[in-house]
Amino acid sequence: MYLPFVLPCLLLKARNEPDVYETSDLPEDDQAEFDAEELTSTSVEHIIVNPNAAYDKFKDKRVGTKGLDFSDRIGKTKRTGYESGEYEMLGEGLGVKETPQQKYQRLLHEVQELTTEVEKIKTTVKESATEEKLTPVVLAKQLAALKQQLVASHLEKLLGPDAAINLTDPDGALAKRLLLQLEATKNSKGGSGGKTTGTPPDSSLVTYELHSRPEQDKFSQAAKVAELEKRLTELETAVRCDQDAQNPLSAGLQGACLMETVELLQAKVSALDLAVLDQVEARLQSVLGKVNEIAKHKASVEDADTQSKVHQLYETIQRWSPIASTLPELVQRLVTIKQLHEQGGRPAARSAKRT
Repeated sequence: MYLPFVLPCLLLKARNEPDVYETSDLPEDDQAEFDAEELTSTSVEHIIVNPNAAYDKFKDKRVGTKGLDFSDRIGKTKRTGYESGEYEMLGEGLGVKETPQQKYQRLLHEVQELTTEVEKIKTTVKESATEEKLTPVVLAKQLAALKQQLVASHLEKLLGPDAAINLTDPDGALAKRLLLQLEATKNSKGGSGGKTTGTPPDSSLVTYELHSRPEQDKFSQAAKVAELEKRLTELETAVRCDQDAQNPLSAGLQGACLMETVELLQAKVSALDLAVLDQVEARLQSVLGKVNEIAKHKASVEDADTQSKVHQLYETIQRWSPIASTLPELVQRLVTIKQLHEQGGRPAARSAKRT
């Protein structure tokens, strides 16, 4: 449809109406007319973008347009646009887990970048060396070396260049230097043979005066031991290590030193942990169940023993019942036989008296 034909049709339909060439904007309240269902729909993905973070991420970035051609000219050569490479690296914060192939391609790419950076560093080794001198680690190493040199020069000045200097034990080196000088002084006195000369003493020799008090050393050592015993007594008094047989916490602590006592108390306190208490309670429940089973078994064994004894007594009574019924007759017979024996014995006694 051509435009010259459309305009006359519109002019014919719109009659007796004012000509409106431009409309005014809607009020601000009406400008935000939108469908509320669209905001709550699950089909629409809502992305919160931080403008500052997005700007910082893409700052000073350029799109590589080398070898790209988006023209629609007809030609024999193939027009190419953006093409994806051999691999694709996932962006940060997408929440998508990399596949093994993507992870392999990413690692391969990083290895290639590392190789390229190493090659660049080889070409600029002088610049990198000058930069490394300014790092804090190198500066700290240089300060430590400088301090070591200062200590070495101080000891060398103090002990002499011929002394064996041990930087880890300067006091030992000083004592060794002292012994060497004493030995040299002793040899010089022995070589002189007691002859006195007017020559001044050699300025290279050093004279030392040793003041030793063995009694004072013993007294100081005894004082230190007494002070230590006093402090130990105060510590025991503060801790109150009284042996109480009724106290369950002091069980097994008799005769132990303070360190062992503290370790045992620490073990008992650690046993009061909630997790440990649950385990102890479970074990106590199992032990209580076993004790109840043993008590029931013991009661059943005692009942069985009593029943067996009662059964034996019953059998004995059952065997004695027929004998008990004939016992009175047997006793009566025995009494009668006794009387007969007595009567038969009387004539024999009389005849014996007569003879």
